[in-house]
Amino acid sequence: MNSDRYETSRFAQWCREHQGPYTPFEEADLRGEAQAALVESIRAGDITSLDGIESPLSRRIAAHHRASAFEMNSNWACTSQSWTCPCCGRSKFQISRIGRKGQILAKLVVHHDHVGDAMKKAFHAAFAAEGTDVEQITGLKLVERMGGAFAAYEEILVCEDCNNVDAEAKKLVGSPPYFSFSPGQIRRFIDPANHLPHAIVEPQAHAAWLEAMPAYELRMKLIRAVARAAATDAHWYEPHARPPEPIPVFGIHKHGVELEIARWVYPDETLLKALGASTHVSTPNLSRWRQITQKPGKAPPGNYLAMLRSEESHGRHWDALPEDWRCPLCHRKKVELVYVGDQGKIIFALKLVTGRGPWSTLKTICNHCESTRMSLKREAAALAGKPPRDSYSFVTPEELGNIISGRPHSPHLIDEERAEKLLEVVVRRISEES
Repeated sequence: MNSDRYETSRFAQWCREHQGPYTPFEEADLRGEAQAALVESIRAGDITSLDGIESPLSRRIAAHHRASAFEMNSNWACTSQSWTCPCCGRSKFQISRIGRKGQILAKLVVHHDHVGDAMKKAFHAAFAAEGTDVEQITGLKLVERMGGAFAAYEEILVCEDCNNVDAEAKKLVGSPPYFSFSPGQIRRFIDPANHLPHAIVEPQAHAAWLEAMPAYELRMKLIRAVARAAATDAHWYEPHARPPEPIPVFGIHKHGVELEIARWVYPDETLLKALGASTHVSTPNLSRWRQITQKPGKAPPGNYLAMLRSEESHGRHWDALPEDWRCPLCHRKKVELVYVGDQGKIIFALKLVTGRGPWSTLKTICNHCESTRMSLKREAAALAGKPPRDSYSFVTPEELGNIISGRPHSPHLIDEERAEKLLEVVVRRISEES
């Protein structure tokens, strides 16, 4: 924060004029004004603890690159303009570079050790292998808690180039998938340059991996032992809350005058849009859901129910439905909705239906049907040039069910021809809505 100029900023002036007290409803009505004043102050350079595509720094970056289109993520927008990467030491200006589509890349990423994922995978693997037939709720919480304890470094905000070079270096040296280079190790084998991706100094990368390998193998041995204890009810853990580690991004970590900003402006999509974050130059493939057949999933292990109930929300969903329940759209049985997710996690997820009209007779659908509905909605809205009136009226349950073929433990098969015809109907329907 540029404290010398903050007190004279438009936002500080607005705050002095609106000291309240206000009711929560009155504060909500004033937040739009507060955000406009904040964005104006950032644009003027009076507030520098946040960034955006029109900040003085961004204007300098745009002038240097002779480009105007930014691809800026939320971490960049919600971080100080004076931030420097703790890994490569470059400033935001030095980090900025031109992407493949001529856009200015402005991205910061939280770099973290992946051993937490390794522990979850080891837990689910041990759960299945041991055949434990009782849910391990506290065991899973132990795994979630201890994942960070085996990390080689704390989560840290770095530039996207430093985060990307970690993956590139791991491929180069052939390290295991759950290993991550620490910021200090990355610093040893990169050759940073302004406005360019990092070059890897290959001998140093190999040396860093050879030095890290013994400790990594020891950590993995301990992880497997803890995961087995957690999966077989042989652990010692009684859960309680743990505060998150701070990351220097607005909305995660607040201090000083940022507390005043946080009173009036939330770090949500509205603010990010106003700052110009999440401005993607590339266009997502919204047709993927109906054009690409997803691979069938694995059958869950015999003790899937105990594994499922270890995740309390999945257990509640399961117990809330009668044994003979079927998804009203894809007609799959409860057991057929269970699937194996990332790290071997057993998942049973449902969506509460809140639609009216034809949807009012449905209370719950499976998450694969919900995913199909939302994919249809996103593509149709893009083609119609506007969103539907509400989240359900654009399609009927019968229409949606007609394009779906449910598979046990797997994402749906989509009838591409029927889906294309339905898409045309939905686009026309949305376009004609008043």
